[in-house]
Amino acid sequence: MTASTSPTGRLRKFIPQPHRYAELYGNFTLTPRDLEILATVHSYRYLEARHIRALVAGSDQQITRRLQGLFHNRYVGRFLPPQRMRLDLDQGAPLIAYGLELAGARALAATGPAVARPNGSERNTVNWNKAHTRRTEWFLRHSLMLSNFRCVLELATRADAETDFSSWEQGVLRKGTRIATDGRMRPVRVAPDGYFALRRADKTRHCFLEIDRATEELDRLMAKYVNYWWYLQSPEFRSSVDRADRAIVLFVTIGPQRLTNMMATLRDLRKPNRSQHGGKGLFWFCLESEYSINEVASVFGAIWQTIGSGSERYKPL
Repeated sequence: MTASTSPTGRLRKFIPQPHRYAELYGNFTLTPRDLEILATVHSYRYLEARHIRALVAGSDQQITRRLQGLFHNRYVGRFLPPQRMRLDLDQGAPLIAYGLELAGARALAATGPAVARPNGSERNTVNWNKAHTRRTEWFLRHSLMLSNFRCVLELATRADAETDFSSWEQGVLRKGTRIATDGRMRPVRVAPDGYFALRRADKTRHCFLEIDRATEELDRLMAKYVNYWWYLQSPEFRSSVDRADRAIVLFVTIGPQRLTNMMATLRDLRKPNRSQHGGKGLFWFCLESEYSINEVASVFGAIWQTIGSGSERYKPL
């Protein structure tokens, strides 16, 4: 099976769904575990099968079977990179990504906020629209890289009773202000891929997450550094958290050369002002290969580096 293409040869904004065979599952009835799967997929937006099996209680075989039923009955959709679209791909293979579909969104909305938002806050509606199932391959790969980090982080905190992982935000535009050289207040905006807070005993770390797949030009990356530089000094941010001095920006990328280039770009950046927030040391970098769902504690290990750290690596807490 091949990906649909436009007349210009570019990918259309969706990836074809494999065939569905709802009749193979007879009278399919949603179970509490199904609702947990739907809530998890909704919370993450896109997840690989291996992530769902790791996050939801139950045997791998049971979760795979329920995923098949949810797909064939149109509660979730499957998304695959075009080069991997083939008829013989096992239904539970980790190469398959899952996203919520309309029936799944309606099922979640009907069950109430307890499953519609797993972090515990109340919500009576599920944020879903048809455009969520019409994504480019680039968007899907970026989203799955983000989901992989979040999944490893969540599993690591489940295994570490002393560490609390809370306040996850995804794709939220944050606005602040800064004083320009002419004395006027200017707006400043950042749109992190993710934001979360880590707490252990009396330590708190506010983390802004940026996923980098080496597709962004270095000039745009430099602008991103500058925007974070100003935002983390803004009164809007500093009044919104308990320890603004414990904020960092985490960059996760896919290859050593790209990481070197990103750090070199930051090193060459002229400091916008004499900041009080740690300067260039607030930007931390690592490779996606340095943490793993098979060894979740690795995300809390000394895998992070800064432009001034040399060979030294840091832990987030």
